[in-house]
Amino acid sequence: MTWLRPSDDRKQKYIELRLYAPKGEKIFLDFNPLKISDKPDWNPAWEEWHCYVTPLRIYQQDYEILLYYFQKIYPIKDAFDGTLETAFDVCFSNWIGKDNWLRIIFEIEQELENISDDKKRFLMDFLKWLKEALCHTSIIVVEGNL
Repeated sequence: MTWLRPSDDRKQKYIELRLYAPKGEKIFLDFNPLKISDKPDWNPAWEEWHCYVTPLRIYQQDYEILLYYFQKIYPIKDAFDGTLETAFDVCFSNWIGKDNWLRIIFEIEQELENISDDKKRFLMDFLKWLKEALCHTSIIVVEGNL
């Protein structure tokens, strides 16, 4: 099972990926795959990007590792409405499409050889989750709570 019914968002089981973040950290990014619809003129509701069974949560000290890779791909076009996004926003929603995720994957994989073992495991776990999620959607919404 990959998707919950949109009304079952409380049943999501966040995967928390940690490297340096302490247990009490309250600032994070959530990675929520969008449940794509084929309805004409579809405008996704919040529940449609909060119904993936196992979304990912990464806390501030650890998501700062990923910001380096996000910065490499910006500016990008918003994957849903096509507006130009000049920078990744840790305070708001970022609608990132599959092509841009593939660029991030490429950038991370290019550097894995030169990264310490603990950071490499963290990034490999991130890539594993990301690649699995991209099998089920073409857009992942990254929301920050800063």
